[in-house]
Amino acid sequence: MKKNLPAIAILFTVVLTAASTPSATAAIAYEFRQTTSSDLESIPSSDCAGRAIIDGDRSRVEFLAGNTYPVGTYIIATNGSRTMTFIDPSRKSFVEVNAGSVASSIGARKITIANKKTDLTKLPDQTTIAGFPTEHYRLVMSYDITVAFGSLPLTQSVKTTIDKWTTTAFGDVGDTFLASGALRTGNPDLDSIVSAENTNIKGFALRQVVSVTTINNRAAANTDSQLHINRTVTQTSELVITSIQPSAKVSLATFVVPLTYHKAGPVQDDTQKSPMQTLSMEPSGQE
Repeated sequence: MKKNLPAIAILFTVVLTAASTPSATAAIAYEFRQTTSSDLESIPSSDCAGRAIIDGDRSRVEFLAGNTYPVGTYIIATNGSRTMTFIDPSRKSFVEVNAGSVASSIGARKITIANKKTDLTKLPDQTTIAGFPTEHYRLVMSYDITVAFGSLPLTQSVKTTIDKWTTTAFGDVGDTFLASGALRTGNPDLDSIVSAENTNIKGFALRQVVSVTTINNRAAANTDSQLHINRTVTQTSELVITSIQPSAKVSLATFVVPLTYHKAGPVQDDTQKSPMQTLSMEPSGQE
C-alpha cells in the first residue's frame, strides 16, 4: 500500500484549481505559465504554458509548451468546471471527466480534518503583473488530516501557504464563478478548506504561489522500519498570467468537441496517460 499522504494534501489544491477557474459576464482571454515542484523524488517537476478563454461558466485551456500535457492538447470545461473534456487533436480523441462525481467520490472517503487554523494577511507590495496593478494577499492554513485506508488510519499535519496577487480590473470574477456552482465533495471538513481558499481572497489572481508542506509523525516513530517514508514533504506550484484582456463574444464552437473526434478507450501505456491521474485518491509516493 502506498502510505505517503502529500498527494492527498495536494489534492485539495488540484480540486481548488478546477473549482476556481475564473468566470465573468464578459469573455476574458489570457496567457499563462505554470510550474510545479516537489522535494519528493517520486513526484517529478512539471511545467506548462498556454492560453485560455473564459466565457461565463465555460472555459477552454490550450497547452502550448511544457511537459504537463502534450503540446496541442486542450481542456474544455463547462458548468463551472463540473464537466471537463480533455482533447487531443493529434489523435482526434477526447476524454470526458465529471469533476463533480470525482469530488463526491473524494468526499465519500473516510477523511477527517482537525486543529484547523486560518490566517489571512494583506501585504504591502503592489506589483504590476500583465500590465495591471495588484494587491498581495497571503493565506496560511494548517490542519491535521486523517485518511482511513481499510482499518489503518494515517494522519499528517499540513501547512498550506497561498500567495495571491489579485486585481479588481475584471470585476468580481471569482464571486461570479462561485455563484455558478463550485465543486463540493460533500465532506464538510474538506469543503471548508476549499471554501476558505476560494472565498477568503477577493479579485482575479494574476499570480498565485501555493506551497503545501506535510509532516508525517508516523515516519519518525518507525525508525527501525526498512520502509522509507519521508517525514516532511513540500510541494510548490506557481501560476502566472503573462497577458490578459477582455474578449469579444466567443463562438459556441470553441467549447464543443469536433464531430469527427472519438472518445478515447482505456489507458494502455504511458503515451496515453490519463489526464485525471492527479485527481486519484491513491496517494503517490514510495512503496
